[in-house]
Formats: sequence, C-alpha cells, structure tokens
Amino acid sequence: MIKQLTVFIENRKGSLTKVTGLIKEAGINIISFSLADTENYGLLRMMVSDPNKAHEILKDNNISASLTEVTAVDIKNTPGTLHDLLALIESFDIQYMYVFSNRDDLAGVILKITEKEEAEKLIIESGFKLIEKEFFRDN
Repeated sequence: MIKQLTVFIENRKGSLTKVTGLIKEAGINIISFSLADTENYGLLRMMVSDPNKAHEILKDNNISASLTEVTAVDIKNTPGTLHDLLALIESFDIQYMYVFSNRDDLAGVILKITEKEEAEKLIIESGFKLIEKEFFRDN
C-alpha cells in the first residue's frame, strides 16, 4: 500500500517552509509533491520516504495532515504515454492526479482512484507497471 501525505496549509508567508523544515529535520525525503492553492489555503500532496513518521511529526506540531492510499504508475517519458494511461482508466472515478519525473526514460503518475483495486488490475493487465512503495523509501 502506497501512502501519500496531504497537508492543509494556510496561504501565507512561511507556511510551506515550516512544513518542509519539519520534514527535513526528521530526515525524511520528499520525493514528489503537488500544491493546489486558493487565496487563503492550500493542499500540499507529497510522496515522502516515511509517510507515517511525517504525518505524526506534522500532527505533533499542530499542522493538519492526513494519509491517503494512492496508486503510482510508471509511464515512459514519450509522447502519448500519459494519454494512453488516462484513456485506459477514464471510466474510473479519478479524484486527482499529478506527475513527477523519476528517471530520464520514465515518469511517475500518482492517482487517487475510487475503484483502486479494479483500476490497478486493468493497468497491470494493459502492460503498465505499478510503482512499489519501496521506490519511495529513501530514494
């Protein structure tokens, strides 16, 4: 099971560096992140090397955070591959997604899919490779 750390942060000076500073001090690596913000707040979604520890540290410092189970997929870093993956799973309820670069020839896609098991089965059967949780450990 791959866990993503989601942090609710105020959209004000220093909020993001407080979060990243606490994670740095704990020796946790941030492998990828996505930040969606509005005028007053933001949602910071992160793949980190130790999501449980990061979650506890943030909670201990009164920062609103949660852990969510997500699907991570390797895609070739070539034209059309992201489209092929999305077309394959378009019938599923994809709540959000973001892409990160993990090697020259591959990128990773993080997906929050309601029908996770069914979608993962289809993804694998179609020749895509899921990224295992070990990839995110001290990478």
